[in-house]
Amino acid sequence: MNKNKLKRQFGFSILEVIIAILIISIGMIGVLSLITQNIQAQDISKNDLITSQLAQEGMELVRNIRDTNWLTAGNDWKIGAGASTNSDIVQDGDYAIDYSGFIVDIDSINNAGLNIDAAGFYTHGAGVAATPFSRLITVVDNGDYLEVECKVQWKERGRTHDYTVKTLLYNWY
Repeated sequence: MNKNKLKRQFGFSILEVIIAILIISIGMIGVLSLITQNIQAQDISKNDLITSQLAQEGMELVRNIRDTNWLTAGNDWKIGAGASTNSDIVQDGDYAIDYSGFIVDIDSINNAGLNIDAAGFYTHGAGVAATPFSRLITVVDNGDYLEVECKVQWKERGRTHDYTVKTLLYNWY
């Protein structure tokens, strides 16, 4: 009689095993959910960092054009040697500008997509890889100064994210 009691006391019943598996499964679902949310947050943070750098680069490109115009003898600080040249960025308008000297007047950010070129730089021209980013630079001439706004936009998981930087540029004289 004691032998039968001892045999029944060793091991786990099927109900105990099922309850243990259920508790472990609930814990694992929580951990996996946390991992998924962290991966999504990492992607958004990475793209936020890229957009902030692309916006700052856009501002620096406009500053570079203004500075080059100012340093070149005979050039106007706003329009360089004349209208419709690569040094002309101050007509009230929207532009796509990149490091290679590409400047084009565009009508919306939807037409300002950025690609990565063979050297690994972001460009509006043909590239080896498309990116989710678009950059639009808006310049408003207020006579004595320029209002410059650089808007970078990207889409991820059905949402559109924007990052905008604004500044005022003056003549150096």
